[in-house]
Amino acid sequence: MSPSPRQLIERAVDEIAGTEFDRALARARRAPRDGFLFFWNRGLGDVVLALEPLFAIVREQVPGARITVVTRSELEEAFRMTGADDVRVLPGLVRDRHASPAELTRPFGWRVDQFCAVFADTNPTRWLRGRRHLYPVRLRWQREWDPRADAFVAPDRATLFVGAHIQSETQANYRYVKDWPLLSWRALFDRVGAHEGVRWLLFGNAALPPIDHPAVTDLRGRTGFVDMLSIIRNRCRVLIGPDSGVLNTAYYLDADFALDVISLWSDPRHGILAQRRASPNPQLVHRPLQGRDEDVRNIPVDDVERELRVAIAKARAG
Repeated sequence: MSPSPRQLIERAVDEIAGTEFDRALARARRAPRDGFLFFWNRGLGDVVLALEPLFAIVREQVPGARITVVTRSELEEAFRMTGADDVRVLPGLVRDRHASPAELTRPFGWRVDQFCAVFADTNPTRWLRGRRHLYPVRLRWQREWDPRADAFVAPDRATLFVGAHIQSETQANYRYVKDWPLLSWRALFDRVGAHEGVRWLLFGNAALPPIDHPAVTDLRGRTGFVDMLSIIRNRCRVLIGPDSGVLNTAYYLDADFALDVISLWSDPRHGILAQRRASPNPQLVHRPLQGRDEDVRNIPVDDVERELRVAIAKARAG
């Protein structure tokens, strides 16, 4: 996709004067204040794909800097697994709502001038242009979270659990379709199901549309963020999903466990395909599938089934 005239102008300005982020780093190197305040109220996937690299740049260029994040409640646990020093939740925050620097600081008894930089409109797409792939990406796992899976899925050696994120829940924010059709998912559940000792675990924010299938346990809307990752780490041998926050966070989870990830794509210029960084999990195997004409709906059920059966055979052999 060719850049728009506005994007071309932005790139020219950034090359001459530096981005807002670059200018803030330069000021911080000269100033006694060492605090950076980031506001993030968009998607989960960008917490690891975009905010974590920005934090790494801050650490690299301003040694000793303190990074604070203000966000909404559902992203709090994810940010606590990043390189942020402090994470605060702004009460009543609705996704994508903007906030001024004063709105970000006043509820917590802070002053704007306490920070060397307050990023009320964090723009990682612009600020990371050309260097997104240079910084390691990972979410830090804590062993005490492992038992949290037990409350949702009991251990069962006779069952092979396959995780699925059937809807990205952010399609309205993109100019391309991100989700594989529900009819395709149902066909896959029918082909690879309980008759083969496979149990599907569905992840997501809400159990809509309803899924009623004998091979499926629907966990959508029932787990917190760390709960979901604990289930993936301790129960799932395979994870299937579109370009989304679930895919991104599972892929960049800094923990050692066997997992085959089958990812479903429309646009390969986004997400982990654009990041071009290996997973910190040495046992993770990535099996990406892209739809014809850059449309995820064109990925055949046969192709997903084939990759799934390869992953299942590998798991059972191991």
